[in-house]
Amino acid sequence: MIKAALFHVIFDDYDRLIQLCDSLAGSEGVMDMEERMLDVKRRYGSYPQDKWDSNLRLKEYFEKRTGKNIYDVVEKETYKP
Repeated sequence: MIKAALFHVIFDDYDRLIQLCDSLAGSEGVMDMEERMLDVKRRYGSYPQDKWDSNLRLKEYFEKRTGKNIYDVVEKETYKP
């Protein structure tokens, strides 16, 4: 039922931004996206390649939109929760 409902949802940039942030967020702050995905893979035993690729496309999309490296935008080196 949930999959059927999600099939009809049209994602906007806000939805994409939430997905991007999830792929960058770790318990200690902002993580490198690939490190985050590897962490999930280690903990759960797998990480779907299509989701991996989708996350990288989201990163590229927002870097093009902002004209900046996404890690600079989210202050990866200085932000701590």
